[in-house]
Amino acid sequence: MKLSSDELWQYSLKHYSQVESILLPLQDQYQLNINLLLLCGYAQSHGCAIDEFQLMDLIKQTDNWNSKLTSPFRQLRRELKSKLDQEQYQQMLAMELALEKEEQWRLINSLPELPGNNPEAQANILSCLIGAGVALESLDEVSLATLFSIGRGQCG
Repeated sequence: MKLSSDELWQYSLKHYSQVESILLPLQDQYQLNINLLLLCGYAQSHGCAIDEFQLMDLIKQTDNWNSKLTSPFRQLRRELKSKLDQEQYQQMLAMELALEKEEQWRLINSLPELPGNNPEAQANILSCLIGAGVALESLDEVSLATLFSIGRGQCG
């Protein structure tokens, strides 16, 4: 199955609010790429496994994109927050979202077609957390269960 960047974006809009409070600290502490975790959940929800080699390639790709564009822009937005009026700040947020959407497009388009109904897909989110170096013991049981829940069932 070829995963869709438009569907990934819709999946992300639907599920991000459920995991935002868990993911933002992991992004800051471990440099977890939220788009990559959402991709792993999206693929998992379709029964598509992302193998270890594909995941490592995706991590390298997102590290490059983030270090050059998204992270510096996010840092600038955070630094300027108190100096901008509401409209300017919203424009910066919109630009950051555009960078995030572009990154998702790049991620999807770097993956080959993945077979569906693969039981190994259930490890996508866990593999992403481990690949990012997240100390799993730093997450409580409810947080882990919440993260894993976004990978269940078909999205829509």
